[in-house]
Amino acid sequence: MVKIALFLTQILFAAPQAHSNVDGEYVKGCYLMGDDSLISTLSVQGAAWKYSHVAYEDEKCTKAYLTYQVNYKVKAVDRFIDMTTVETSYTSLTDGVTEALNLINWCGFEDWKTGTPKVVTGLVCDEYKNPDEGEILYSTYQIKAQTPLLMFMGTASSELDGKTPQTRYQMTERLPFVKK
Repeated sequence: MVKIALFLTQILFAAPQAHSNVDGEYVKGCYLMGDDSLISTLSVQGAAWKYSHVAYEDEKCTKAYLTYQVNYKVKAVDRFIDMTTVETSYTSLTDGVTEALNLINWCGFEDWKTGTPKVVTGLVCDEYKNPDEGEILYSTYQIKAQTPLLMFMGTASSELDGKTPQTRYQMTERLPFVKK
């Protein structure tokens, strides 16, 4: 679970204004991030962006156990994007994971329920500090205008952490989000 949270600090997405129709649903199919198998989705509705990661127990992404979701309000200028955190949440997807989260008092909660999102904005969960409400992340993006549309999201580098406009992400990930 820590790797999922750390991964989320490395990935950011963009709302390009140069392309007229980016609203819609996007997916990044089953992929490995460290020991975790993930499927990530991106829902874009104007300035409202919902970014979700579903973690799986197996490498083929067939046994989901946890979802992490971040909702942002997005402002884009040219290829740059400013993402303001609205809310972050985790959702346990199995009774076994729910029981484990309650036993370890994960994120400070002992009342996890399977299938019910738990808002964790600004809280520390297993050594990962979730973004605070209103926290801005500064990133970049690239679009490959084809059918389907591909969106390459910004990612951190050793010098650029995205915490200020001066340290805005300049690199993009290799794996794109694909428009459904």
